[in-house]
Amino acid sequence: MPKSLYLIDGHAQIYRAYYAPFRDLTSPTGEPTRATYVFFQMLLSILRSRRPDYLAVVLDADESQLLRKQLYPQYKANRDPAPEDLEIQERRIITLLETAGVPMLRLTGHEADDIMATLVRRIDDPDLHVYLVSRDKDLDQLLSPRVSLYDPLKDEVVTPERLVERKGWRPDQAIEAQTLIGDTVDNVPGVPGIGEKTAAKLLAKYGSVQGVIDHANELSPKQRENVLAFRELEPITRQLVTLRDDVPIDFDLSAAEVPRIAWQRLRPLFAELGFRGLQEDLPAGDAGPPVPPPARAAPPAPTPADPPRGRVNLRAAATALREPAHCQYERVDTPALLASLCQQLAARPEFCVDTETTGVSPIDCDLVGISLAWEVGRASYIPVRSFFGAALPLDLVRERLGPLLADPSKRKIGQNIKYDLLVLRQAGLPVAGPLFDTMIAAFVLDPLAGSYGVDALCLRYFDFKKIATHELIGKGKQQITMDQVPPELITQYAGEDADYTWRLFRLLEPALAPAGVARLFDELEMPLVTVLAEMELAGIRIDVEFLRGLGEQMAARTEAIAREVHGLAGVTFNLDSPKQLAEVLFDKLGYRVVRTTKTARSTDAETLEALGEETGHPIFSLLLEYRELQKLRGTYVDALPAARSRRTGRVHTSYHQTGAVTGRLSSSEPNLQNIPIRTELGRQIRKAFVPRSADEVLVVADYSQVELRMLAHFCQDEALLHAFAEDQDIHAVVAAQVNGVPLDAVTREMRGRAKAVNFGIIYGQTAFGLAAATGMSRTEAQRFIDAYFARYPRIRGFIDETVAAARREGGVRTLYGRWRPIEGLDSRNPTLRNQAERFAVNTVIQGSAADLMKLAMVRLHARLHHEQLPLRMLLQVHDELVCEGPRATAADLAAVLREEMSTAMQLRVPLKVDVACGENWLEAK
Repeated sequence: MPKSLYLIDGHAQIYRAYYAPFRDLTSPTGEPTRATYVFFQMLLSILRSRRPDYLAVVLDADESQLLRKQLYPQYKANRDPAPEDLEIQERRIITLLETAGVPMLRLTGHEADDIMATLVRRIDDPDLHVYLVSRDKDLDQLLSPRVSLYDPLKDEVVTPERLVERKGWRPDQAIEAQTLIGDTVDNVPGVPGIGEKTAAKLLAKYGSVQGVIDHANELSPKQRENVLAFRELEPITRQLVTLRDDVPIDFDLSAAEVPRIAWQRLRPLFAELGFRGLQEDLPAGDAGPPVPPPARAAPPAPTPADPPRGRVNLRAAATALREPAHCQYERVDTPALLASLCQQLAARPEFCVDTETTGVSPIDCDLVGISLAWEVGRASYIPVRSFFGAALPLDLVRERLGPLLADPSKRKIGQNIKYDLLVLRQAGLPVAGPLFDTMIAAFVLDPLAGSYGVDALCLRYFDFKKIATHELIGKGKQQITMDQVPPELITQYAGEDADYTWRLFRLLEPALAPAGVARLFDELEMPLVTVLAEMELAGIRIDVEFLRGLGEQMAARTEAIAREVHGLAGVTFNLDSPKQLAEVLFDKLGYRVVRTTKTARSTDAETLEALGEETGHPIFSLLLEYRELQKLRGTYVDALPAARSRRTGRVHTSYHQTGAVTGRLSSSEPNLQNIPIRTELGRQIRKAFVPRSADEVLVVADYSQVELRMLAHFCQDEALLHAFAEDQDIHAVVAAQVNGVPLDAVTREMRGRAKAVNFGIIYGQTAFGLAAATGMSRTEAQRFIDAYFARYPRIRGFIDETVAAARREGGVRTLYGRWRPIEGLDSRNPTLRNQAERFAVNTVIQGSAADLMKLAMVRLHARLHHEQLPLRMLLQVHDELVCEGPRATAADLAAVLREEMSTAMQLRVPLKVDVACGENWLEAK
């Protein structure tokens, strides 16, 4: 039985995973993970069902560097740029593969197909069967008795015999067939009108492309015309579809042995991503250092582990912190040991603190123990709750350790330290003093790395695999809590947490200043940790009765819609089933199919909207309303009451400072960032957010047009600066100036178009996008955009200067110094280059607006504490800040809120803040 080598076409499988008909997934920190999950589901399925002996992943080089583009510049020029969330997941997948030590082959100028062809030619071993994991038709030419294609989705093996059955030609005829057909996906020219069936017939009759050309007079008039016109392109197409088998790349087959790959190193990373099922599918094996990748003839494309241009190389700097290998972790379970520990801490200006708890919610869990560290290789663990009895009384810990935690002169270091602040506060151990969060430090240094959990950081920088949480407490129904873990085990686990967080602190702190992000970290992100902790601790009250009544109304409406739809369709079916809905709309009612996915005819919202506009039939608006109601019920109406804390009865969302590369906050458990506001039904959800008592009201502040004000600040256009200084309607002003009419002659349509362009500029809107947003023709939209830039040339100047600076520096910075690397600015592919330019401009504007909101929150928090004002910050959503305070002084508190937010930054335009009070969030909006 020959051994097997599986070569995975990496980028093709990542794209396939991204577009797979699978539900959207995000990690607990808000990172998109659908493609990542589906890719590794595919990979682990291959390991489980096909049992390969060897495995490697082959990757394409950057499209702008492909040798085929030098031959034919239009090659792949018709491809749309990859979505941003796909790029994030692609980097994540590559990082995970590298972590496990999966060999990855990549070479500048070459595509994965060429590398596969080279390996197939080079590995001439009758005792090794090569499986190419891909559906790429260019690979048909490589099929032989020892080379097959494998489709993991269909679990189908394509052999030379199967190729003949399916397509009608042999592997040695594949180049001839592809030359005739061309490739519309890669923009490779072929003979118009010739597809697989026609190509098979022509090759069966004439043997080759040249044979077809020589016998063109025997073809139909149209086919003869097309074939003869193709003669000049034939040599180019033939070179484009012929795979190179002489790529100068090194490959050590022994390094690809599946047992040598450290699959278990992915376990903690899968846990962070929420891939619980996949963790169990990981093969057993080495969990030590990953197998080093084989030498490459050219460096791979940058991954999140690579230092950004001009930055500190953290991997190299981490070398000195990887020792000692033998660590000393002490359990402090007697008063004498506690006294000794506190004496040592008292002599230190800073120390690391970490907590172990009975659960993941900092509001509802109980403190189990506290671990502390202040030098590499040493840590102490104080148990305060244990089923084994080896614990100190919490009162004693409050008495001895409490003053040190509350000492404002000592800096406290932690990993996701906000969680620890909340847990310790709940346990009667408030923390004061400067903070250093290693998770946030890693994020501001490299905002594209994807994962910032302690397990991932330890692997990334120290090549160290920490003890996984599930190794202590298990999973599922058999899961125990940390206080049930034996003292020796939890001491080792907690000691590791504190020790390696200290090492991360030692690694990351010196890198902040050289990277230009020290001010951002010290003045904005770290003070904000305390602000967010207090907001999360406060929580917000939910009107459960209102939501119950709203849910009943929505349920009645959805039932009524279902009856009405059934009547219009003339058949009863499940409105929640896309398959049944497609059958009714397209088969029974005969409406046209707008678009298809890889597996079905689409019935998504865009399709329903298009058919509704096209036909005017009421069934489409009813279906859209039904879906909105179902989404609101499942996401908010039913979910919010269940999200309340069992201790407080309020909702305590968790805010994340590492969730968006622009610096915006994200939230989870529950996610309150996406509560809809544009529809009446969505606005009703906000009525459920109310003050905690009848004596209080909600006070809501909202920055007005903050991103447009940032644009005016950066571009310094006099007309925009004047409009904002005079508090004019900016959209009306722009409409008047672009259309050349007086301000009082601006129509609603003119203002709407101007508004669409004003906001679209920030996101790099094209004429196509403006046309779709306003109903203009594409020609009209382009004329409007041209007129806009002609009237406001400084906006174009700002955009050009921002892109040029990003190209020089490798990224962009916000007003407060936040750094975002920008890839693709030098791409020869115009779509990729334009996308990178949009990212650069959007990051400067949106990221600076995020800086402003965070600074305002920090300033407001300081003033509230300094003046002891009874205003509590509760929520931060987009440009809004939701607070609550006494009804009697609401007007005064609103004035404070407006003052702090409007003066947080000194821009070239005034900051306008709308503030209102109300009995609920909607009323105060």
